[in-house]
Amino acid sequence: MEWYWAFAMLLGMIIFMMALGVPVAITFLTTNIIGWLYFNEWEPAAIFQVVDNSTILITRFTLGPVPMFIMMGSLFFHTGLAIRVFDGLDALFGRLPGRLCFLTVAGGSIFSTLTGSSMANTAMLGSLMVPEMQRRGYNQRMSMGPILGTGGLAMIIPPSALGVLLAAIAGIDVGRLLIAGFIPGFTLAALYAGLIALQLWMNPNAAPAYEVEPTTAAQKVKLVCTNILPMGFVVFMVVGSIIFGIATPTEAAAV
Repeated sequence: MEWYWAFAMLLGMIIFMMALGVPVAITFLTTNIIGWLYFNEWEPAAIFQVVDNSTILITRFTLGPVPMFIMMGSLFFHTGLAIRVFDGLDALFGRLPGRLCFLTVAGGSIFSTLTGSSMANTAMLGSLMVPEMQRRGYNQRMSMGPILGTGGLAMIIPPSALGVLLAAIAGIDVGRLLIAGFIPGFTLAALYAGLIALQLWMNPNAAPAYEVEPTTAAQKVKLVCTNILPMGFVVFMVVGSIIFGIATPTEAAAV
């Protein structure tokens, strides 16, 4: 069977079972078993190989950081600490044109270093920023674009759940792959900010200006110290411990 027919068969099975309301885990497990049996000419021994491979996968600690990174992001979101970071950045940006767009990029990039999940990052940005942008009269492109772009940074910027998964599949060092995504991820964030500035220069009405309550320098320093630095310390504990070789990704996630 050609690869594209095999791909179509497996993808069709997944879509069909999801359309029937089958749980995602059962859908992928069933597809894997049927596919493995089919491509091994329905040999019963294939089932034993599936079981053996599954046992090896769930007894390794390579994927251990994934649930802990997701839990860390959930704790920051549900305790309100992530929102406090946005409040601190909001005060720093002052009357910058299109400030909510830049706030989305900056806050989303910081939160990417904690969630490890693009879905969680996008969901948080969408629930926080879209209503405010719409209320301020931002057009749809300027309100949705920064969120969709920045939300995806969580799969690149460490700690990345996808990075851990890819490293496990490829059999390479998890820590080195996570660190490798640091510069590309923040480079993308800077390019997003540059694109926003270009869009605003071409069409200033896309993000209308509005009155902002003035903030003194002392208030800004206080907000940075109380709202941003604590999360920065957590980022250093997680990413810094991996970069300096103090801890493995699993240990850093646990800490």
